[in-house]
Amino acid sequence: MFGIFSEKIVDVWARDTRAPYVGLGRPTLRFPGDVRGHTLDFTLLHRNSELIFAAEMKCEIEYMNFRYFVLESAQQLDHHSKPAFEAFLKAAKTPELAAAKVARKPIRIDGAILVWGAIDADAVEQIKQEVGFYDILSIEEICRDLATWENKEYLDLIEQYRSWSNRLFDGLITGTS
Repeated sequence: MFGIFSEKIVDVWARDTRAPYVGLGRPTLRFPGDVRGHTLDFTLLHRNSELIFAAEMKCEIEYMNFRYFVLESAQQLDHHSKPAFEAFLKAAKTPELAAAKVARKPIRIDGAILVWGAIDADAVEQIKQEVGFYDILSIEEICRDLATWENKEYLDLIEQYRSWSNRLFDGLITGTS
């Protein structure tokens, strides 16, 4: 159920002025030799440096019996083989080769950021070095930020989804919709 709205949580976080990044929209990347572009989840502008990053979220909470719930090594990324994820990995290593657009407007990207459900803090630097990510963000930390900040948009979003799920489960118990 969480996967249904976890991208919205990142968008809410990036709209909060206390977050280190601003969301610019979904980027489409095209590298030399690509037949078509690849659309990723987010474009994040670092508030202080003004560097721009293509970002992709992988929030695999129960996939393979929770094997990928907490990011602990770069090898956990190996099972992602779709062309869009390959483009994302290229953006981490060679962002200067990417022709990137957001809302059909060309932009430059300076690298890539991975967004994962939860992260082993001791593994972050090693993974960043191995893969070339500028940063690795966790939904766990993003939710913690939003709750700590008492972000109204986040609290309203959670309340809306709580209401929907309560109605769903109440309906399953009572047999009504």
